[in-house]
Amino acid sequence: MSESIRDFAHWIKSQGLEHTLPRELSKLESLTTLDLSRKKLKSLPESINALQNLSILKISGNRLTELPQSICTLKNLRNLQCENNLLQSLPENFGELSSLVILNLNGNQLTTLPQSFYALSKLTRLTLAVNRLSHLDAAFRNLKKLLHVSLDTNYFESLPEVFGSMQSLYYLDLSFNKLTTLPKSLGEIKELETLILEGNLLQNLPSLEAHDMLVKLNLASNHLTSIDFDISKLEDLKILSLENNLLESVPNTLCKLSKLTSLDLSANRLKSLPECIGNLLHLYELDVEENLLESLPESIQKLTNLKNLFIANNHNLQKPDLPTLEYCDIE
Repeated sequence: MSESIRDFAHWIKSQGLEHTLPRELSKLESLTTLDLSRKKLKSLPESINALQNLSILKISGNRLTELPQSICTLKNLRNLQCENNLLQSLPENFGELSSLVILNLNGNQLTTLPQSFYALSKLTRLTLAVNRLSHLDAAFRNLKKLLHVSLDTNYFESLPEVFGSMQSLYYLDLSFNKLTTLPKSLGEIKELETLILEGNLLQNLPSLEAHDMLVKLNLASNHLTSIDFDISKLEDLKILSLENNLLESVPNTLCKLSKLTSLDLSANRLKSLPECIGNLLHLYELDVEENLLESLPESIQKLTNLKNLFIANNHNLQKPDLPTLEYCDIE
C-alpha cells in the first residue's frame, strides 16, 4: 500500500468526505470514478496521484484556484469535469493526461492554456466557455478527433487557421466573443451540424456553403448587413437565427431551405420579406418583429405548418388568417 493512498485517505477525512468514499484503502486505490462536485473544496492534494485507476473525475462547482501537478500523472483519466471553479491556470504538464477524451473547464478564470495542452490528441469533447481566453495557439489543429467544441464567452478577437484538420467536428460554439472575422478553415469542416456565432462583431462571413450538413446556424447579434454567400447550399438547415443584425433584405435563395422549421429575422432593418417565403413548407416558427415591414408576402398563406408568428413592432402589420397558427404576438 503506497504512502500516497494513506495521505489521500487522511485528506478525505480532513475534508469530512469519509462517508462518501470507500474506507478500505484497497478499494480507494482501485477507484475508477470519483465525484467531488460541490464539496466547497479550495484545493486538491498532491496525493490524488495515488488513484491511478481513475477514469472519471468530477470536481465541478468547487472553489479550486489551481490543480495539483500530480493530477497529470493519472494516465487512465478519460473524463475530467472541472466546471465552475476559480482556475486561473492549468499545470504546465497538463498535456500528459494523454487518455483524456472529455474535458470540461467551463466557468473558470483561465487566461491562457499551457503549450502541452495541445498534445491532448484524443479529445473528442472540449468545453472552455466562460473563461478569459484571448489566444489559441496554431497547435490547436493537433486536436483532430474533436467532435464538440465550446469556446463561447471568452475574449477571442481572432482565431488561427486550425479547423481544416477537424473533419469530424459536428458542434462548434464561438458565441459571445469579439470576433470580427472567421478563419477560412471553418469552411473545411465537412461534418458540422451546429455553428453558433451569436454575439460577435462579424460584418461579413467566409463562405459557409460547404456546410451542407448544417442543421443549426446562429448568427444573431452581429453587425451583418447582408448574407453574402449562397445560403441555399445549406440544404439540411432547420434552425436559422439572424436576429439583431443590420440586414435590410434577405436573399430569395433563403426560400430554397426546404427543411427550415425556425427562422428568426427580428430586430433588423427589413422593409420586405421574399415573396417566395411560402416555399418554406416546414416552417414552424417565424419571428420578424422589430423591423420596418409594412406588409407580409401573400405566400405566407402557404405556410400550413406555421404555429408561432412574431410580427410586433413593425408598421401596423395585421395578423394573417392562418388556421394552423397557435400564437401570434398581435391579435
